Amino acid sequence: MNKHILVVDDDAQMQSMLQVVLESEAYVVDTASDGLIALDKLMHQQAMPGVILLDMHMPRLDGLQLIEALRQHEEAWLDSIIVISEDMNALQQASRLGVRCCLAKPFELETLLELVFNCRESGRG
Repeated sequence: MNKHILVVDDDAQMQSMLQVVLESEAYVVDTASDGLIALDKLMHQQAMPGVILLDMHMPRLDGLQLIEALRQHEEAWLDSIIVISEDMNALQQASRLGVRCCLAKPFELETLLELVFNCRESGRG
């Protein structure tokens, strides 16, 4: 099973918190501070992460733009994305684009861990 997770969030505190929590559950965590960095990492990796935790509001390339770019490359990648946002409209937009897992901020860590596990089980991970 793919234990690799890519956390895409421009909030350094959120990125760090997610990394610590996920690594404590034996996941291998990589981070990107915006969608452009994430897209570059995803296009140059040998293997797709089991899960992509994706914030929606970021500079340069936001979450929706990253989802669109991934859809154009390989639509199956959408199964690996968990969108995290306080913006309900953004969550709905992500869902309309084919993302199956969305999590509203603020969230419980246990809920996040369940989503990560379920996404890995049902998706590409």
